[in-house]
Amino acid sequence: MRHWRWAVVIGGVLTLTALPVIAANRPVDDPSISPSELTKRVIASAAQPFEGLYRTRGGLRLPDLGRLDDEVAPFTGASRVRVWYAAPDRWRADELLVGAERGVYRQPDGVWFWDSGKRRILFSGRDGDEPVRIPRLMDLSPAELGRRLITESDEDTITTIAARRVAGQVGAGLRITPVAEESTISSVDLWADPDTGVVLEVHVNTGGTAPAFEAAFVDVHFASPSAEVIQFDPAGIDEPVRQADAVDPIEQADQLPFITLPDTIGGLPRRNDPASGLGTYGSGLSVVNLVVVPGANLGRRIAALPQSVRPWGGSAAILETSLVNAQILRIEGFTVVLSGTVSVAELDRIVGELITSVVLGGSR
Repeated sequence: MRHWRWAVVIGGVLTLTALPVIAANRPVDDPSISPSELTKRVIASAAQPFEGLYRTRGGLRLPDLGRLDDEVAPFTGASRVRVWYAAPDRWRADELLVGAERGVYRQPDGVWFWDSGKRRILFSGRDGDEPVRIPRLMDLSPAELGRRLITESDEDTITTIAARRVAGQVGAGLRITPVAEESTISSVDLWADPDTGVVLEVHVNTGGTAPAFEAAFVDVHFASPSAEVIQFDPAGIDEPVRQADAVDPIEQADQLPFITLPDTIGGLPRRNDPASGLGTYGSGLSVVNLVVVPGANLGRRIAALPQSVRPWGGSAAILETSLVNAQILRIEGFTVVLSGTVSVAELDRIVGELITSVVLGGSR
């Protein structure tokens, strides 16, 4: 008698745990919206408030990068983040950790960082748009990531795919297929709420059996969060407030250019502000970043990465993944980092042209 009772209990538990999966996989009717109209709504969704919980999963294999490990963690494992979004300059994102949380609060005058585990508060003032930086918690939400990917893509690379249910919402499907052969991205699949344009789920595919990176809402509500929720008040925490103009090495390089970067590299035009210390080049989803810093300013772990002889005649440290690749080399006392969503062979080609046409400190 006890055996069948346990069978009933176990069966009930399995049924309950399977309900979200069954609901997500239940067939849904495709919303009556054209890909061009849905694309417009996704791009305009930066004005749509929402709050919810999203999860990410990254499958990239990276070496120990020292002080950058926290920043790249979402790309190498799983994370859960609760977000409240009112406007581009008013939002909050909390990564849910075991026994702690790591929060980022964007307010019109700057960004607050609160780590309850390390008891650390940091404030960085902001005036206008955010600088080029390592992706943060809100950047990796389906809503923000999906909107940026759509914004960067040409309309003729966007097609429709089947709708699916995400976080209780019916998401209309779009697929971005880059045309550049050197891109590591084979396609991006995303599902957006057809009414608000808010992206609910994103899969970044690189040709493997599973996405290289994915982000999806577990629950989401299209409502304005209260001002109290997204406002950070350090007075209620008995910890000192540190202040910094830049909060990661990429921001530092962006704000304090050490040299003038070229307008093109390897035939790729520059995409961002010429005054920035970090150059982004290319188009669509095939983007190459160039940053130059003195000495070993990226940290000892990165400086200690093994070197290999490259086809362009010199040596460089290589970071190779299915999604993002990088070359790190030394030229005239500077550390030069070239990275992007392109193949290592494409980076070799660009470096080969770069070192023959440019001298650090000015063009030849």
